[in-house]
Amino acid sequence: MKKYAILVQEAIAAAKNQNWSEAVDLNQEILTRNTTDIGALNRMGVAYMQLSDISKAKDVFQNVVELDKSNIIAKKHLANIKNKQIGSLSLAQTYFIEEPGKTKITELHRLTRKDSLKKLQVGQKCLLVIRGKHISVETTDGLYVGSLPDDLSFRLCKLIQRGNEYECLIHTLTESNCAVHLQETKTSSKNKHILSFPVGKIHTQNNNPEIINPMDEEFLIEEDIPMDLDDEEVGDVESNDFETTLEKINNGEEV
Repeated sequence: MKKYAILVQEAIAAAKNQNWSEAVDLNQEILTRNTTDIGALNRMGVAYMQLSDISKAKDVFQNVVELDKSNIIAKKHLANIKNKQIGSLSLAQTYFIEEPGKTKITELHRLTRKDSLKKLQVGQKCLLVIRGKHISVETTDGLYVGSLPDDLSFRLCKLIQRGNEYECLIHTLTESNCAVHLQETKTSSKNKHILSFPVGKIHTQNNNPEIINPMDEEFLIEEDIPMDLDDEEVGDVESNDFETTLEKINNGEEV
Protein backbone atom coordinates (compact mmCIF):
# COMPACT_ATOMS: atom_id res chain seq x y z
CA MET A 1 0.00 0.00 0.00
CA LYS A 2 1.31 3.43 -0.96
CA LYS A 3 2.12 5.90 1.77
CA TYR A 4 -0.45 8.64 2.26
CA ALA A 5 2.00 11.41 1.37
CA ILE A 6 2.89 9.74 -1.94
CA LEU A 7 -0.80 9.46 -2.86
CA VAL A 8 -1.29 13.15 -2.13
CA GLN A 9 1.66 14.13 -4.34
CA GLU A 10 0.42 11.91 -7.18
CA ALA A 11 -3.09 13.37 -6.91
CA ILE A 12 -1.71 16.91 -7.07
CA ALA A 13 0.46 16.01 -10.09
CA ALA A 14 -2.52 14.45 -11.89
CA ALA A 15 -4.56 17.63 -11.40
CA LYS A 16 -1.72 19.90 -12.53
CA ASN A 17 -1.25 17.71 -15.63
CA GLN A 18 -5.03 17.79 -16.18
CA ASN A 19 -5.30 13.98 -16.03
CA TRP A 20 -8.78 14.22 -14.58
CA SER A 21 -9.82 10.54 -14.54
CA GLU A 22 -6.59 9.62 -12.78
CA ALA A 23 -7.14 12.52 -10.38
CA VAL A 24 -10.57 11.16 -9.43
CA ASP A 25 -9.16 7.68 -8.78
CA LEU A 26 -6.24 8.93 -6.68
CA ASN A 27 -8.35 11.26 -4.58
CA GLN A 28 -10.94 8.54 -4.02
CA GLU A 29 -8.17 6.31 -2.69
CA ILE A 30 -7.06 9.11 -0.35
CA LEU A 31 -10.64 9.51 0.89
CA THR A 32 -10.93 5.80 1.72
CA ARG A 33 -8.24 6.47 4.33
CA ASN A 34 -9.44 9.87 5.46
CA THR A 35 -12.99 10.86 4.54
CA THR A 36 -12.51 14.46 5.72
CA ASP A 37 -9.40 15.35 3.70
CA ILE A 38 -10.46 18.79 2.40
CA GLY A 39 -7.69 18.95 -0.20
CA ALA A 40 -8.66 15.60 -1.70
CA LEU A 41 -12.33 16.55 -1.77
CA ASN A 42 -11.64 19.84 -3.54
CA ARG A 43 -9.34 18.18 -6.08
CA MET A 44 -11.94 15.52 -6.78
CA GLY A 45 -14.66 18.14 -7.18
CA VAL A 46 -12.55 20.01 -9.73
CA ALA A 47 -11.82 16.75 -11.56
CA TYR A 48 -15.53 15.90 -11.76
CA MET A 49 -16.24 19.37 -13.17
CA GLN A 50 -13.61 18.92 -15.86
CA LEU A 51 -15.15 15.51 -16.70
CA SER A 52 -18.54 17.27 -17.02
CA ASP A 53 -20.02 15.32 -14.10
CA ILE A 54 -21.50 18.43 -12.52
CA SER A 55 -23.88 16.58 -10.18
CA LYS A 56 -21.02 14.71 -8.48
CA ALA A 57 -18.89 17.86 -8.38
CA LYS A 58 -21.68 19.76 -6.65
CA ASP A 59 -22.13 16.99 -4.07
CA VAL A 60 -18.40 16.96 -3.31
CA PHE A 61 -18.14 20.74 -2.91
CA GLN A 62 -21.23 20.81 -0.70
CA ASN A 63 -19.56 18.17 1.45
CA VAL A 64 -16.49 20.43 1.75
CA VAL A 65 -18.61 23.40 2.86
CA GLU A 66 -20.29 21.23 5.49
CA LEU A 67 -16.85 20.35 6.85
CA ASP A 68 -15.38 23.84 6.44
CA LYS A 69 -17.91 26.66 6.02
CA SER A 70 -15.22 29.18 5.11
CA ASN A 71 -13.53 27.11 2.39
CA ILE A 72 -12.87 29.54 -0.46
CA ILE A 73 -12.28 26.96 -3.20
CA ALA A 74 -15.49 24.99 -2.65
CA LYS A 75 -17.63 28.12 -2.30
CA LYS A 76 -16.19 29.58 -5.50
CA HIS A 77 -16.90 26.41 -7.52
CA LEU A 78 -20.42 26.09 -6.10
CA ALA A 79 -21.07 29.69 -7.19
CA ASN A 80 -19.74 28.87 -10.67
CA ILE A 81 -21.99 25.83 -10.86
CA LYS A 82 -24.99 27.89 -9.77
CA ASN A 83 -24.21 30.55 -12.37
CA LYS A 84 -23.36 27.91 -14.99
CA GLN A 85 -19.88 29.37 -15.41
CA ILE A 86 -18.10 26.10 -16.04
CA GLY A 87 -15.22 25.64 -18.45
CA SER A 88 -11.86 23.97 -18.87
CA LEU A 89 -9.11 24.99 -16.50
CA SER A 90 -6.19 26.81 -18.05
CA LEU A 91 -2.60 25.99 -17.15
CA ALA A 92 -2.55 29.16 -15.02
CA GLN A 93 -5.62 28.06 -13.08
CA THR A 94 -4.15 24.65 -12.27
CA TYR A 95 -1.32 26.55 -10.58
CA PHE A 96 -3.78 27.36 -7.79
CA ILE A 97 -4.24 23.70 -6.82
CA GLU A 98 -3.24 23.44 -3.18
CA GLU A 99 -0.26 21.35 -2.11
CA PRO A 100 -0.44 20.41 1.60
CA GLY A 101 2.15 22.20 3.69
CA LYS A 102 3.55 24.20 0.75
CA THR A 103 0.61 26.35 -0.39
CA LYS A 104 -2.31 28.13 1.17
CA ILE A 105 -5.23 30.28 0.04
CA THR A 106 -6.21 32.90 2.59
CA GLU A 107 -8.46 35.95 2.73
CA LEU A 108 -6.78 39.27 3.44
CA HIS A 109 -7.66 41.50 6.38
CA ARG A 110 -7.61 45.31 6.60
CA LEU A 111 -8.25 45.68 2.89
CA THR A 112 -7.42 48.73 0.81
CA ARG A 113 -10.19 50.94 -0.56
CA LYS A 114 -12.77 49.54 -3.00
CA ASP A 115 -11.56 51.71 -5.87
CA SER A 116 -8.07 50.24 -5.43
CA LEU A 117 -9.41 46.68 -5.32
CA LYS A 118 -11.08 47.22 -8.69
CA LYS A 119 -7.65 47.81 -10.28
CA LEU A 120 -6.37 44.35 -9.27
CA GLN A 121 -6.58 41.19 -11.39
CA VAL A 122 -6.82 37.50 -10.54
CA GLY A 123 -3.37 35.97 -10.98
CA GLN A 124 -1.59 39.29 -10.36
CA LYS A 125 1.72 38.87 -8.56
CA CYS A 126 2.09 40.61 -5.21
CA LEU A 127 4.80 41.01 -2.59
CA LEU A 128 4.85 40.02 1.08
CA VAL A 129 6.26 42.92 3.10
CA ILE A 130 7.13 42.43 6.76
CA ARG A 131 6.05 45.34 8.94
CA GLY A 132 6.87 44.53 12.56
CA LYS A 133 5.12 41.26 13.42
CA HIS A 134 2.65 41.68 10.56
CA ILE A 135 2.85 41.04 6.82
CA SER A 136 1.32 43.41 4.28
CA VAL A 137 0.43 42.28 0.77
CA GLU A 138 1.43 44.91 -1.79
CA THR A 139 1.55 45.10 -5.57
CA THR A 140 4.90 45.13 -7.33
CA ASP A 141 4.36 48.90 -7.67
CA GLY A 142 4.23 49.21 -3.88
CA LEU A 143 0.48 49.77 -3.51
CA TYR A 144 -1.07 48.28 -0.38
CA VAL A 145 -3.71 45.54 -0.91
CA GLY A 146 -4.32 44.09 2.55
CA SER A 147 -2.63 42.13 5.30
CA LEU A 148 -2.37 38.45 6.16
CA PRO A 149 -4.29 37.17 9.20
CA ASP A 150 -2.32 37.78 12.40
CA ASP A 151 -1.55 34.12 13.16
CA LEU A 152 -0.32 33.50 9.61
CA SER A 153 1.67 36.75 9.59
CA PHE A 154 3.41 35.73 12.78
CA ARG A 155 4.37 32.32 11.42
CA LEU A 156 5.59 33.51 8.03
CA CYS A 157 7.54 36.40 9.57
CA LYS A 158 9.57 33.83 11.52
CA LEU A 159 10.08 31.59 8.49
CA ILE A 160 11.05 34.45 6.16
CA GLN A 161 13.52 35.81 8.69
CA ARG A 162 15.07 32.33 8.79
CA GLY A 163 15.47 32.26 4.98
CA ASN A 164 12.25 30.99 3.39
CA GLU A 165 10.82 32.67 0.29
CA TYR A 166 7.20 32.80 -0.92
CA GLU A 167 5.22 33.76 -4.01
CA CYS A 168 1.91 35.56 -3.60
CA LEU A 169 -0.78 35.77 -6.31
CA ILE A 170 -4.28 37.25 -6.23
CA HIS A 171 -6.64 34.26 -6.14
CA THR A 172 -10.16 35.73 -5.89
CA LEU A 173 -11.58 39.25 -5.93
CA THR A 174 -14.92 40.86 -5.13
CA GLU A 175 -15.87 44.42 -4.27
CA SER A 176 -15.32 43.73 -0.57
CA ASN A 177 -13.01 40.69 -0.38
CA CYS A 178 -9.64 39.59 -1.66
CA ALA A 179 -7.94 36.21 -1.23
CA VAL A 180 -4.37 35.34 -2.15
CA HIS A 181 -2.58 32.13 -3.06
CA LEU A 182 0.67 31.70 -1.14
CA GLN A 183 3.33 29.24 -2.25
CA GLU A 184 6.63 28.38 -0.62
CA THR A 185 9.28 28.73 -3.34
CA LYS A 186 12.43 28.34 -1.25
CA THR A 187 12.98 26.37 1.93
CA SER A 188 15.87 27.50 4.09
CA SER A 189 18.09 24.81 5.60
CA LYS A 190 17.05 26.22 8.97
CA ASN A 191 13.42 25.45 8.14
CA LYS A 192 13.85 22.09 6.40
CA HIS A 193 11.73 20.27 9.01
CA ILE A 194 9.09 22.97 9.33
CA LEU A 195 5.94 23.17 7.21
CA SER A 196 4.98 26.67 6.16
CA PHE A 197 1.30 25.78 6.43
CA PRO A 198 0.93 22.88 8.89
CA VAL A 199 -1.48 20.10 8.03
CA GLY A 200 -1.01 18.13 11.26
CA LYS A 201 -1.70 14.45 11.70
CA ILE A 202 -3.87 12.55 9.26
CA HIS A 203 -5.64 9.50 10.65
CA THR A 204 -6.04 6.56 8.34
CA GLN A 205 -8.94 4.14 8.30
CA ASN A 206 -7.05 1.96 10.80
CA ASN A 207 -6.52 4.97 13.07
CA ASN A 208 -2.77 4.91 12.47
CA PRO A 209 -1.63 8.55 12.34
CA GLU A 210 0.57 9.56 9.43
CA ILE A 211 2.35 12.89 9.07
CA ILE A 212 3.07 14.24 5.60
CA ASN A 213 6.25 15.96 6.76
CA PRO A 214 7.95 16.15 10.17
CA MET A 215 7.34 19.45 11.92
CA ASP A 216 9.74 21.18 14.28
CA GLU A 217 7.86 24.00 15.99
CA GLU A 218 10.63 25.13 18.35
CA PHE A 219 11.11 28.33 16.36
CA LEU A 220 7.72 29.52 17.64
CA ILE A 221 8.25 31.24 20.98
CA GLU A 222 4.96 31.12 22.83
CA GLU A 223 5.21 34.54 24.44
CA ASP A 224 5.76 36.13 21.01
CA ILE A 225 2.44 34.88 19.63
CA PRO A 226 0.11 37.87 19.20
CA MET A 227 -2.92 37.85 21.46
CA ASP A 228 -6.37 37.80 19.90
CA LEU A 229 -8.12 41.15 20.14
CA ASP A 230 -11.83 41.34 20.64
CA ASP A 231 -13.92 43.15 18.03
CA GLU A 232 -14.07 46.38 20.04
CA GLU A 233 -10.29 46.54 20.43
CA VAL A 234 -9.73 45.80 16.74
CA GLY A 235 -12.16 48.54 15.80
CA ASP A 236 -10.29 51.04 17.97
CA VAL A 237 -6.92 50.11 16.46
CA GLU A 238 -8.17 50.28 12.88
CA SER A 239 -10.06 53.55 13.30
CA ASN A 240 -7.03 55.28 14.80
CA ASP A 241 -4.19 53.87 12.73
CA PHE A 242 -5.30 52.10 9.60
CA GLU A 243 -6.11 55.02 7.31
CA THR A 244 -2.90 56.81 8.28
CA THR A 245 -0.79 53.68 7.74
CA LEU A 246 -2.45 52.93 4.39
CA GLU A 247 -1.80 56.46 3.17
CA LYS A 248 1.89 56.22 4.16
CA ILE A 249 2.32 52.88 2.38
CA ASN A 250 0.73 54.13 -0.83
CA ASN A 251 2.90 57.25 -0.70
CA GLY A 252 6.06 55.18 -0.27
CA GLU A 253 6.68 56.49 3.26
CA GLU A 254 8.08 54.43 6.13
CA VAL A 255 5.59 53.14 8.70
